[in-house]
Amino acid sequence: MDKIDIKALSKTELENELIALGYEPYRTGQIFRWLYKVGVRSFDEMSDIPLDMRNRLKAKFHITHLVILDSRSSASDGTIKYLFKLEDSNTIETVFLPERDRNTVCLSSQVGCKYGCSFCASAPFGFIRNLRSSELLDEIIFLKLKNPLASITNLVFMGIGEPLDNYDNVMRAIRIFNDEEAFNIGARKITISTCGIIPGIEKLKKEGLQIELSVSLHASTDAVRSKLVPINKRYPLKDLMAACKDYVESTNRIITFEYILIKGVNSSGEDAVQLARLLKDIKCKVNTITCNHIASKDYKKPSDEDVRIFIKKLKSNGINAMNRRSKGEDIDAGCGQLRISRL
Repeated sequence: MDKIDIKALSKTELENELIALGYEPYRTGQIFRWLYKVGVRSFDEMSDIPLDMRNRLKAKFHITHLVILDSRSSASDGTIKYLFKLEDSNTIETVFLPERDRNTVCLSSQVGCKYGCSFCASAPFGFIRNLRSSELLDEIIFLKLKNPLASITNLVFMGIGEPLDNYDNVMRAIRIFNDEEAFNIGARKITISTCGIIPGIEKLKKEGLQIELSVSLHASTDAVRSKLVPINKRYPLKDLMAACKDYVESTNRIITFEYILIKGVNSSGEDAVQLARLLKDIKCKVNTITCNHIASKDYKKPSDEDVRIFIKKLKSNGINAMNRRSKGEDIDAGCGQLRISRL
């Protein structure tokens, strides 16, 4: 019989497994601390667990871990991008973004992606599979061990994949990220970014967790958005905006709309005014970012002046907006770029 992936178990599931083996429930907290606070790769390292119990755990459970294939560090802002190999030899990327007042990790949620956004470097790989919750947790465990002096404060599911398309595994991981005996990362410090999967947004609003929701919008009309984000053909703007408004009203949380600025496509002053009209009834903020250069794409960045005008137009029309500085450009930190560079 195959061994159980222990990090794929919730705390309650692990406790039930231990009780079934005849152990006290408090052992669950001990094992959680070893797995997530210490980051052990072997039951032999769990020194306060009796030897006979460690042997029984080894016989029944398996501890996953990632293998690093490559990493690149930005000379300009300290961003570090990692390329990992999973146990089935598939690869994923994770990005560490250190700042003065916080340290953020950008997580991948799938191997590849189904949704084919035209500006995304991971799109050419297509979709292979969902990441298991244990693999999501392993992304953070590795970075904790690699950067022991830099406490991880924020998590963003903005890497490769669509997190709401891997809903159950993402939520299972988030509950462990939030657990004080594991990572103890506050729910408000965790952001899920979606390209607009309405059923996932509707499920998320019922979770009762104060996590942040970010929607990759990138256009103010269906014609443009369908070219940039093809899932818009299934979930057009009218339906997506209704779902977002309902989410805000149900959770009393602000939604962040992400908007990648592409010269000649969606970055004019007129585009900004149209975007403000689209969002006027939704409690939200807008984060713009200029597009990364990808050799296989012909998209170009707008000028700094065009970005300034775009933001000014949004603000003058009542929308809270800011332009985010793109990090790690010198190390191909955009989604999928490190994988592409190794092909």
